[in-house]
Parts: sequence; C-alpha cells; structure tokens
Amino acid sequence: MKRTGKRSTAFKKNSERGAMLMELMIAMLVLATGLGALTTLIAACMVTDNRNSKDTSATLLAQKVIEELSAQNTNSTNAVTLTDCAGNTWTIPSTQGAAAPTGQGATLATSAASPYYGGIDFSQSIGTVPAGFSMQYVDCSQNGAQTTYDVRWNVMSITANSTRLITASARQLGSVRDGLHYAIPVTLRAVGGS
Repeated sequence: MKRTGKRSTAFKKNSERGAMLMELMIAMLVLATGLGALTTLIAACMVTDNRNSKDTSATLLAQKVIEELSAQNTNSTNAVTLTDCAGNTWTIPSTQGAAAPTGQGATLATSAASPYYGGIDFSQSIGTVPAGFSMQYVDCSQNGAQTTYDVRWNVMSITANSTRLITASARQLGSVRDGLHYAIPVTLRAVGGS
C-alpha cells in the first residue's frame, strides 16, 4: 500500500507541472491590460486638465474686461490700459454704450437659433470689430509657453447715462499639436451703472 500512495503522489505532481507558469502568464496579461487602460486614463485626464486651465484663463479675461468697464462711471472719459506678458498694450475705453439690440462694440449673435444667442458673434472678423472692443491677449505660463486669447466685448445702454449691459467673451486662439482642438467661447454678462 505504501507504494501505491507514492505513485499517486508522483502522478499528481506530474499532472500539475507547468500550472504555476500558466497562472503567472495569465496574471501578467491581466496586469498589462489594467496598466494600459490606466495609462490611457491618465493621458485623457492630462488633456482635460489643460483644456480646463485654458477655459479658466478665458473666463478670467472676460471677467477682467467686465470689471474694468463696470468700475468706470458711464460718463467717464478715462480709458483702462492692460498689458499682457508679451508686452502688448490694450486699451479698454469707457463708454455709455449704444441702444439695444446691437449695443456698441463687437457684434452680438441675434439669431435665436444660434447656440451663442445674445453672446458675442465670433464669425465677425477681428479686423471689423470697432477699435477698443477687442484684444488678442497673450498669456504666459511658468514654463514660457504662450497662449493667445481672442477677447471681445459689447456695451449696451439700458438707461441713458446710468446703466449698461456689458457682454464679454473670450476664447483660446490656435490649436494644439494634433489640430483637433476647438475652444468654445466663454461669455459673461453683467449690468453696470454709475
């Protein structure tokens, strides 16, 4: 009986030969698949983080224009000057605005079918925007990379010499390396008065 027991143990060991190697290969395949998916996820997160950073900068530029105009008395003739990191100087003139529905400055989207209805119409050529109502502001990051933003605004008089509706929009110009970048304009509106 002792011999039979030894034979069955030996037979059992022979049938499991290579099983450890097979388990290891399957585990490595599962690990490689998981790491590949994780790498793709991290790359997508980095792209989204960069896009959100650019959208935040565009929002801050539009907000800056609105705040500078809102801080001015509607009857003031003083202009505000902004300087970007490339040394370009941009002037934001104080204005009372013009009557609705067109206002004064960059053209507003007036078609109710437009997704930008009531906002700045970016199909208008930058060269046709009245002087003092647009800028191509250059923002510099800490690593020296520059991003240019197309910033435009419109001022509409609500009450003569008293209150005005200020609409400012900004979007990133250019494209990233793969050319598949499209920046949706950020539009802010505020009512300012004297």
